[in-house]
Amino acid sequence: MVKDFKLQKLEVKKLHKKYEDYLNREYSGRNYICFLSNPDNFSDGIYYHQANSPEERKNILDNGFDETKVSNSHCGVGRGLYLGRDKKALVNFYSSDVNKPQDFIVKIEGNFNFLDLVENQEFLQKNKKCLEEKVLGLGYDGIRYYDPEATGEEFVLFNYSKILIEK
Repeated sequence: MVKDFKLQKLEVKKLHKKYEDYLNREYSGRNYICFLSNPDNFSDGIYYHQANSPEERKNILDNGFDETKVSNSHCGVGRGLYLGRDKKALVNFYSSDVNKPQDFIVKIEGNFNFLDLVENQEFLQKNKKCLEEKVLGLGYDGIRYYDPEATGEEFVLFNYSKILIEK
């Protein structure tokens, strides 16, 4: 069963708190809050993808997302369109220059059916090599998971047919 939007927001806040000590150690006391997604910035059905450059952003807007252009080094949990719900956190975390973050955001709207793996890291590990096939085979469009070493709550969309991109 998919958790409702309000419950997901509360869950993300609890997970941020759960990983607070770990993040303080990982960031050596530096302020990491600007990298974590803030559930107060979430809007139901609105997701964002931080492209790597203005050219990549334009290409996605003009032609749609092409997974064949994603290098294996950028596939943490499989080839797919990586999304988040907090635009600012994505820009801050995924910009190549943390001192001057650049906004190459693509806004994506959709009613996606994500397999919720926030509490099931074991499923991710067991199915890492065939995650897309497994998730789509179960009738889901992608996954929702929690990564404390990125922006916290993140998504990987495998079913691109449901994407509505705002130009």
